[in-house]
Amino acid sequence: MTEKADAPAAAALRYKWRVTWPNPEDADSHKTDFCGWDGKIRIGRIRLEPGGPVKGLWQWSGQGPEVRQRLLPHQGYEKTARKAAWMVEDYYDRLMAHHRID
Repeated sequence: MTEKADAPAAAALRYKWRVTWPNPEDADSHKTDFCGWDGKIRIGRIRLEPGGPVKGLWQWSGQGPEVRQRLLPHQGYEKTARKAAWMVEDYYDRLMAHHRID
């Protein structure tokens, strides 16, 4: 995934981020798996990849309300949790604007 030129290095996040769920088999899961929320709408998820060729990168996946058309890209990988969260928030904002949802 290429860096977006307009993504601030230390972007302030605009939505609520919470631990996705604690995993009893992974004591650090509260540090590596989060969902973003806009009220009751789940805007996306970020999680640290534990292995494989993308080990150590943060996967992001944009979600949002049920709509007829999704935008691309809706997922990717970033070096930091903050940048991955920013990508989710950017996706969500673009999705809502595209469908003219306030």
